[in-house]
Amino acid sequence: MLQLSEFEPEVLYAFPFRNEHPGTYVYHQHDFLELSIMLEGYSDYNVEGQWRRVVAGQALLFNPGIHHQETQPPHTQSLQLHIGFRHIALPGQVPNHLPFKDALISLDDYRAEFMANAQRIVAESQRPTAFGHALLIQAMVIEQLCWLLRSLPENSVSNDYTELHQGNVSRDQQALVNAATYYLDVHYNEDLTLGTVAASLHVSAAYLSRTFKAIQGETPISYLTRLRMQRAKQLLMQEAITVRQVAHAVGYQDPYYFSKVFKRYFGAAPTLIER
Repeated sequence: MLQLSEFEPEVLYAFPFRNEHPGTYVYHQHDFLELSIMLEGYSDYNVEGQWRRVVAGQALLFNPGIHHQETQPPHTQSLQLHIGFRHIALPGQVPNHLPFKDALISLDDYRAEFMANAQRIVAESQRPTAFGHALLIQAMVIEQLCWLLRSLPENSVSNDYTELHQGNVSRDQQALVNAATYYLDVHYNEDLTLGTVAASLHVSAAYLSRTFKAIQGETPISYLTRLRMQRAKQLLMQEAITVRQVAHAVGYQDPYYFSKVFKRYFGAAPTLIER
């Protein structure tokens, strides 16, 4: 059974949104966790480049740094509840990270309770001036997260979560991740692959990826891409530099591929970044 310590999440927002207008929103990410619950209708979500249709009764969980955007198809509408929160600490896990393998989570036996509580949050959100409103929202969001965490064993949870939950991260595992992070920070502008990074650290690519993700909450390649994109955005703020030069400066030999990755990451082409 999952044991929680210091489970005192900070609720940033909890609001319903009825989308009646077709269109696509900006591809973005947060530095906190977000739960999006489909209460009525459906819409399409792009999560890290993968599109899926989300229908009533389903929910999406976005860990920090997970890029996503929504499209409301023509002649459709949806009612969703969006909850933003942080200060989550689970045993053996990176802070502010929930170990679901997929953003589209499986609620299974807890779906009825989860959705019923979501409807109560929606109802309470319509009474912002009522006595105890903020306290009730906080309590109901905590209940919502408890239903979510009860569903965790029913989802395809990575073996890394199980291993870390059963015991602390070993000193060697932490040292490996520290070394990999340092290597990526220093060599991000080179032509890197997971294999070359793993070889430099004398471990297999699979073991490095598994250990890095278990401790950091993202794969080495995801970390490398984020590092490159952040540096690229900084370089693009300079006046006398071209997209081709920026691409080469952050490790991409093909400026067209760099532009594609950049647009997927920030939702805008590198030439449109404001200086």
